[in-house]
Amino acid sequence: MDQPQSVQIYLIIAIGIVTMLVMAGAIIIFVVFYQKKMIQEQMKRQALEFEYQQKMLEAELQSQESERRRLAADLHDSIGGMLSTIRVGITTIAKKLPEPGQVDQTKQMLDDTISSVRRISRDLMPSTLEKFGLLNALTELCERFQATSGIVIHFTEEGSYQTMDKNRELMVFRIVQELINNAIKHAQASEINVTLSYQNNLAIIVEDNGIGFDAEAFINDKTGGKGLGLFNIENRARLLSGRVEYDKERRKGSKTVLTIPVGNETIV
Repeated sequence: MDQPQSVQIYLIIAIGIVTMLVMAGAIIIFVVFYQKKMIQEQMKRQALEFEYQQKMLEAELQSQESERRRLAADLHDSIGGMLSTIRVGITTIAKKLPEPGQVDQTKQMLDDTISSVRRISRDLMPSTLEKFGLLNALTELCERFQATSGIVIHFTEEGSYQTMDKNRELMVFRIVQELINNAIKHAQASEINVTLSYQNNLAIIVEDNGIGFDAEAFINDKTGGKGLGLFNIENRARLLSGRVEYDKERRKGSKTVLTIPVGNETIV
């Protein structure tokens, strides 16, 4: 074999190797690009699913609040109004009786019923929140829980709170309401502390000196209904782009921290 023919063979082999390498590279690039596109599509689907779940959850909570608002209005305007009218009638009739004091017990029971109706109405839809904002609403909430439960409840504000959208404030209010309610019902506490702290983010801290509770067990409790409140707390926190943390290392009592971003802030 002469040298020119040998060089030609080597050149053909070299061209073949280069062609194979180029094809292999093209296949690798195609596979990488395809996998990247598949990942992007998967992420897009997950984002759409998450957005859909968020919208469904938000719609469900808004539906609950609308129903609460309707019930609160019915209790306050209809039932409360009728009870007040009945009380006026009883008072008028009592003046015509030989012994007006005979209906004093009935009037007292009626007054207690009217107070209960008003309290339930305020619990369903806190008018203070709509009129005066979150701080005043939380202060009133703690005072009312203390008056009805006999448990000492302290509310403390740290930092300068920046107002939020009313819907977000309502969700924060519902979370605090549920946490205090859990402490009263399940923790056997004699003292509850509620702290609103504002630095980079908004933090709501609810702690008590009771027996504590296993948050994970409560959430997984599907039969007794104990986990429903914590489930709603988790859902509202997710809609607020926040997080709820339970102090699992606490040996006595319980401590729950809700942290949410304010404005364009992110949780740090």
